[in-house]
Amino acid sequence: MARQARQSRPQLVCVLADNSGSMAQQKAQAATEGIREMIMECQSRGPGGPDRSYFKLLLIRFGEEAVIDPLCDMMPIRMIDPDCVEIDGRGGDTDITGALELALIRLRLYMQGLQRHPERAEHPLPLVLLFSDGEHNLGSGPQPVAAEIKSLNLDGDPVVIAVAGVSVGNAWPDDKTLREIASPDCYVHITNTQALAAFISSVGSSGVSRARDVAEVIKHIQAGPLQIQHLKSHLPPGES
Repeated sequence: MARQARQSRPQLVCVLADNSGSMAQQKAQAATEGIREMIMECQSRGPGGPDRSYFKLLLIRFGEEAVIDPLCDMMPIRMIDPDCVEIDGRGGDTDITGALELALIRLRLYMQGLQRHPERAEHPLPLVLLFSDGEHNLGSGPQPVAAEIKSLNLDGDPVVIAVAGVSVGNAWPDDKTLREIASPDCYVHITNTQALAAFISSVGSSGVSRARDVAEVIKHIQAGPLQIQHLKSHLPPGES
């Protein structure tokens, strides 16, 4: 049975946003644009009404420390003003592990609730998006925490982590570590700011739950803007 977002079973999208100093200026602007576009795209899904969201958003910025945005803490997407969301690249170093740990705390409780949901067989799983342009350089490695997130499941279907390594300007993302964080085939190496914005907005609003479907969205992003529009025009019923 397909897992599709509805008012009674909204999908939780967790965005883990690199806000370290190397993300400043163009990359931060692109990330901000991508998150705002994702919010607006998600807000457009389903019937009208501020209390009829098909999505919820958890936004975690990470630099020297990881912080949950209080306005985007598991909030229904139509309750969020896109213009209030910003990535500014003022966070210093890069603590990927801290961001994953915060996400894991929220996701453990959330997944426990889904086990009791009356529509659990059709409920979409949470989707985790992470992007970074540098190496994790604070504390322990992020792979064990990422593995715990990916071990969370609903009837055997695991939570998916989609990851983008951002190589723009003088940035050199840690592709090896980021691939290990990502679910199978859900890592993409990005070399321009337009692709970063597209990754966030397109994957975050896709409504899909399975790794193979996320990988398909990523392929469309790599193929360019026309393929992204083609993808959006062919979303399954209930996700458009």
